[in-house]
Amino acid sequence: MLSAKAYSFRQKSKLAISLSWVGGFTNVVALMACHSMVSHMTGTTTWFGQALVIGDWPAAGLVGFVVAAFLTGAALSSLMTESARRQGRASKYVLPLVVEAFLLMVFAVGVECLHFGALRESRSVLWWMVGAASMAMGLQNATVTRISGSEVRTTHLTGVVTDLGLEGVQYLLWWRDRVRSRHWSRNGRMFRVSQRHPSLLRLALLASIFGSFVLGVMVGTLLYLRWPSLAMILPVLFLLFIVWKDYRTPIADTRELDPLGDPELKAYGIVHSLLPRGLGIFRIGPHLQHHATRPPDFAAWVDRLPERWRVLILAITPLVRLNTNALMDLDAAHERLRRNGRRLILCGVTPIQYRALEAAGMLDKLGAENVLPDLEFAVAQGIEMLGTQAPQ
Repeated sequence: MLSAKAYSFRQKSKLAISLSWVGGFTNVVALMACHSMVSHMTGTTTWFGQALVIGDWPAAGLVGFVVAAFLTGAALSSLMTESARRQGRASKYVLPLVVEAFLLMVFAVGVECLHFGALRESRSVLWWMVGAASMAMGLQNATVTRISGSEVRTTHLTGVVTDLGLEGVQYLLWWRDRVRSRHWSRNGRMFRVSQRHPSLLRLALLASIFGSFVLGVMVGTLLYLRWPSLAMILPVLFLLFIVWKDYRTPIADTRELDPLGDPELKAYGIVHSLLPRGLGIFRIGPHLQHHATRPPDFAAWVDRLPERWRVLILAITPLVRLNTNALMDLDAAHERLRRNGRRLILCGVTPIQYRALEAAGMLDKLGAENVLPDLEFAVAQGIEMLGTQAPQ
């Protein structure tokens, strides 16, 4: 499920970096084909204000239309994702990316028409070309903004460059404070220790987004100069690949079990109202799944937990793939719970998942007695844990 709460930092980073080149690619092709930028609203609005003052009404109409199209794309993304959330769809952000791919196809048809001289004199062609491209960029920017929790943008670099400066200073000050009055030979060790520092991770993400955008501009320029009629095929195919990948293996969300309608609770005769107040029960993804799913952001799940829950039961459905990144996120979430005096129990674990947990060292950290095959044993273990915990 493509959502800010489900996506881990690594998953958000991969998607943002992947889509940044699409923004740079589309922007440069629109600039070369239509002499208009479609993702840079600051520059476009500047042109709009200038055209109004000097009385260039055709230019003002065009750039105003570009801004309106970008705004419409962002609004459509919000409408589609919120509707999908309310309807409980597994992949909330697939539809906006499909619409973006369609709009870029429309833009590609316009580029081809311009290249072969079809309707070259028609001003309406230019309008629907830049409108389609700008709306696609608005969709992409709003979608990635929602996925990343408003952390990154992918269609322009003003915020990225600003954040690079801010985060760079924070990291350098942190480094200076750590190496002050120490020998310079320890800088190498400090660098290894700092590789998981939040500022350094953020710097790496921002620099990668910047590089991806520039790479998209360069590749778009080369392809448009050599094969202008085919240039936009590459970003369209890439977007369709992302849609296919998310549909095939969506990211699961972590949801509290329904105390009245959950079939597993009913099957074991567990009455939720009789459970201790400090026991929270969650499941990754829906109870019945037809596709393998990628794990959610466990750290974000921990951050949203109410303080009253001292023991957490996390039911893992069989089709959840516990890869290396997911296990690292789970380890960090468990450590955060442990520091706050809370306990974590995993249940529904399959033999494959159990071996993955064992290989990652999670069994030693969680305790083998807290990794259980079904929910009934997990509830019993949780009640016992709450009974032995000191009062808070």
